[in-house]
Amino acid sequence: MEKTYYLITWRLSFFELLKASNSPSVSGVDGTQLERLLVAVTQGGFGQDVSPDDTIQVRERFLEYACQEYDVDLPRTIETFDEYFELVEPDYFVDLDEEL
Repeated sequence: MEKTYYLITWRLSFFELLKASNSPSVSGVDGTQLERLLVAVTQGGFGQDVSPDDTIQVRERFLEYACQEYDVDLPRTIETFDEYFELVEPDYFVDLDEEL
């Protein structure tokens, strides 16, 4: 099993949703705060869901995380993810702790 890494960025629409719901994660923030998160997900292996498109799995699992973390209730669909977040798959990942 190996981990795959993705960069997820809030879209303005997600910040506005949190602001409108008086979410503690953005209360007291002046201006726009668009967060970037580096997420890792284990792909494949025993007991792991395997999607024909890994980015579908990442989107669905991140929406689950976002709903719990930010106390919002969003439909768990790809369209919802794309409305509120941007997903970027890095070209490569460097683990600086690995020996050369």
